[in-house]
Amino acid sequence: MKTLKTLGAMCLLATILFSCSSDDSNSPSGGGYSLKAKVNGANYSNSNHFDPMAVITNNILVIQSSDNGGNSIQIQVMNYEGVGSYTSGNNNLMAGYINYLKAGATVGQFKTFTSVRGDGLVEITEVTATHVKGTFSATAPENISNPTESVEITEGTFTAKIQEAQ
Repeated sequence: MKTLKTLGAMCLLATILFSCSSDDSNSPSGGGYSLKAKVNGANYSNSNHFDPMAVITNNILVIQSSDNGGNSIQIQVMNYEGVGSYTSGNNNLMAGYINYLKAGATVGQFKTFTSVRGDGLVEITEVTATHVKGTFSATAPENISNPTESVEITEGTFTAKIQEAQ
């Protein structure tokens, strides 16, 4: 349980750390950076104030996006090797994850849903010096013991700016 709470706190911290807007002069041709998906059929789109960001370090890819309502999607790909398919799930945190953080009515109230407890698929289709592009989907139960809620993340696409690891 402590690990699951830590995972939720890490998602919230990553939302704060990675949700920084920057100069789009290096954005991919034809439209810039974005992360879009359907969460239980409802449209999710990154905030118009913050670009989705990616960090690659020690063969781990992390992509972070926040929307205008305080919700976020975080993708972690373990054993990242560039273009290819990466799966998560089976209660194996070491396989990576796709998380959806749903903001609550007040600060500190949120629910985290994770593909670690379900399953997820990330397809990396393009990697350059400035961005990573791909698709994703997941079945993500709430990140608590004996979850009764889950979200279906479908039609996920991203083009995220690569930020240097600090």
